[in-house]
Amino acid sequence: MALHDAPARPDAANGRPEPPRSSLCRVRVGWRDNGDSLDVALAVHRLMRLGARAWWLVAAHAPADVGDYIVEIAPGQAQALARFGVRAPPWPRELPEDARALTAPAPCLFAGTASKFPYYAYYALALLRIGLDYVPCDGAALASGVLDRANLLVLPGGFSTWGIDAAESATGADACVRDFLMHGGTAIGSCGGAYYLSAGRPAWTGTAQAKPLYTHEYLQSGVGIVTLQMRDGPLARGLPPGVEMPYYHGPIYDLLGPGLDVAATFHSLSLPGQLAIDNPLDAERFERDMAGKPAILVAHGERGHAVLFSPHPEMGDLVRKYIALDGYVRHYLPIRGFGTMRDTLRHYRVGDAPSFRLIVNAVDELMTSSRPVNAASGGLEPPSEIDLVAACHRALAALPAFDNTEEGDLLRDVEALIRRRLGEIAPRAADVLGAPGLASCLHGAQAHLVATMREHFDTLDTRTAAQALMEADLAVALLECSTRMAELDRALAT
Repeated sequence: MALHDAPARPDAANGRPEPPRSSLCRVRVGWRDNGDSLDVALAVHRLMRLGARAWWLVAAHAPADVGDYIVEIAPGQAQALARFGVRAPPWPRELPEDARALTAPAPCLFAGTASKFPYYAYYALALLRIGLDYVPCDGAALASGVLDRANLLVLPGGFSTWGIDAAESATGADACVRDFLMHGGTAIGSCGGAYYLSAGRPAWTGTAQAKPLYTHEYLQSGVGIVTLQMRDGPLARGLPPGVEMPYYHGPIYDLLGPGLDVAATFHSLSLPGQLAIDNPLDAERFERDMAGKPAILVAHGERGHAVLFSPHPEMGDLVRKYIALDGYVRHYLPIRGFGTMRDTLRHYRVGDAPSFRLIVNAVDELMTSSRPVNAASGGLEPPSEIDLVAACHRALAALPAFDNTEEGDLLRDVEALIRRRLGEIAPRAADVLGAPGLASCLHGAQAHLVATMREHFDTLDTRTAAQALMEADLAVALLECSTRMAELDRALAT
């Protein structure tokens, strides 16, 4: 459907002139049409990064489902999506009245010394997979105004829950975050990030008027895979009634104040865990403290708009896989044998975790009300080296030797698959990530990834085999998602 004539206007994301609107058309990018692949979110967010307008459907309008997108693009971009494998049929009707316009996300990812690799990198993986390049920032960058050109702050787990000023000796960072949230900025926080967005401790933002059951002494819960029960609302779109994901001592909310929607509650404990932190969550504590309690909050009030995840949707199938390897697989290996356990491990979807859809929905919900800005810039000063392939080889070189047992054979099989994936993606990465200017939006994030990965793998403490394999798997998945994003950008640009 051709749109009304309008003059060319500058692309807010990259400064290039856009084509006249008379040459644009509206298409539907639907989840069902594309097998519920996260390439839907990747395509929509990359188009928005290039200046396209997009709308989120909050009701079904056959053939569109709830959660589908209508995007305004040039005909050549529609052809590029088709070549990339994303179906985007024309939308021949008027825009539905209940379609919600989306602001282009401009995210900053907190990734300083208080959230080192791999803690921030789980969110890096999820963001890259759903098409969002990000600016990595630490406390000093936050205090220096990096959020002035952002509309989304992503706060991962792994950092001190007692405030960013204190955690990173960065006076003014907490005040800048509060100001950002009170003036049109938005936030997503998992675990430690959710604590920080809660109320009840000094330096927390109080965006959510809810005090966790455990605050300062938060390790009293535990580690495991939990199942959440979704409630009707924006964050449940496209998801089944129950969603599984890792949990690491996230906030347990027993009392809620005003301005909060409960998007999901804790339903069951699927599997205790001890990966990286040997503190398994037991069934008794889960039933006593967590069952039926809020697991995801959406806050909207005077202190800002934010989504708080107590568990870790960004850890997804990656961490779930290695929690299982550390417990479930070891237990059932002598019972069901090598073949069954090998197949169990091979079919986790590290780059397509079901819980990533929660992050897509959270971003879209926040972008229906966030302020429009140019893409964020600044953040951490990137080093010159951005060879993510070399960083992946470094991660594999840091793997320990595995025992000559059936379990060791299983670990070597996991390693072999990671190496095979690296061999397959490396030539594509060299082709597209090295293209001058093509992936410039990724350069800062990649450089930061490489620097923090190098530091991590050069200063390793003792790790379990499962943790070492998980970190190598994470490194290769980051390379895969960065490459796929850059390949789509190339297709859309040409």
